[in-house]
Amino acid sequence: MGMTVYNPDGTVASVFQGIKRDGNKLVLKQLALGQVPMDVIITPEEGLKSLGMGMSLGLLTFILLFPYFYFSYRGEKKKKAATPTPDKPKA
Repeated sequence: MGMTVYNPDGTVASVFQGIKRDGNKLVLKQLALGQVPMDVIITPEEGLKSLGMGMSLGLLTFILLFPYFYFSYRGEKKKKAATPTPDKPKA
């Protein structure tokens, strides 16, 4: 099981399958486009750069509001599953 990341059109961009440490680097195991296995390496320098990206107001508010987003998403999924679909008329 992993984390799937989608493109704006809903297609799979990548599936992250795991994270491990290799010396002073982080190695992300992923499937690019959901099919091609690849390892992505994050060096300490690039990790520091990501901290700057992570300090954005958008990311911080997303993290703070994550429980709300999660439970509202689950509620929408349950509503869609419970809504009966009308039967097609017989021809």
